[in-house]
Amino acid sequence: MSDKVLLVDDSRQAREAIKEALKDIFKEFVEADDGLTAIKAFVEEKPGFIITDIEMPSINGYRFVSTIRNMVDGKDVPIFMLSGTDNSLKKKLLGFNLGVSDFLVKPFDNEELAARVKSLLRVRDLMIELKQKNALLEKLAVTDELTGLHNRRHFFDTVREQMALGLRHNFMVACLLLDIDHFKRVNDTYGHMTGDTVLRKIGGLLASCKRDGELLARFGGEEFIMCLFNTDADKAATAAERFRNLIKSYEFTAPDGSPLDITLSIGLAIYPQQSIVTIDELIKAADEALYNAKADGRDRVSVFVWQKDGAGAAP
Repeated sequence: MSDKVLLVDDSRQAREAIKEALKDIFKEFVEADDGLTAIKAFVEEKPGFIITDIEMPSINGYRFVSTIRNMVDGKDVPIFMLSGTDNSLKKKLLGFNLGVSDFLVKPFDNEELAARVKSLLRVRDLMIELKQKNALLEKLAVTDELTGLHNRRHFFDTVREQMALGLRHNFMVACLLLDIDHFKRVNDTYGHMTGDTVLRKIGGLLASCKRDGELLARFGGEEFIMCLFNTDADKAATAAERFRNLIKSYEFTAPDGSPLDITLSIGLAIYPQQSIVTIDELIKAADEALYNAKADGRDRVSVFVWQKDGAGAAP
């Protein structure tokens, strides 16, 4: 967060006193002599710390603090309030209830003000670090470590929601199960590091080719999975062919420079249809279509079609 501090006080002398006390802490001081000017300065300058007086022209310090706290960028900025009178308890309680971080009565001791500001800065920095770590943990929880794509957990959570929306608003969801043909040969011939490289590359290629409304995840092993929302069977089949051709046309190479023949078999299933109600049934149907794609020679797209006897065909 910015090392810039916003000083809000209608007294120039008071602002100069604050600057003198905090000159070794902040690199830049932004000054405002009333609440309205301070709000504009906050929006334009984005300071990482605020020190404000209470009694000021136009709007007072309390209204200023309330306005800042209602802004997205102002929710976590430390705000230090100064008061020129010693009616402290009532003023403190009102300030703290509005979101003030600390409170001090003027005239202040320079060392005390500096110490209190440093303490708030430490808390601010710890909160920023905590948010960053939480954001990273949230990302890791839904990310496949090897490929950087979404993982199964994120895929299932998202698709369940979309299937419910599809049922409510009458739109289709397509599931594509993509499997690398003869991937075991790559691992057996060139080792798992080469296999991991191929997986990462395929993940990157698929991610670069997918469009809005297409969810991609690594399903496990050499399998990837995709869902297309608000689509139909023809559009989904066209998308599947787009992905298959992308991988088939890419020139993969082994560590010794020799070419690797990498292709995908893809099973496609559409929700809703008579035999598919849950996400597990949707994936099972896509898996049956994938099995048929493998049985028919690999490097192809097969579509699940429900049959009255319960079997799925993938012509």
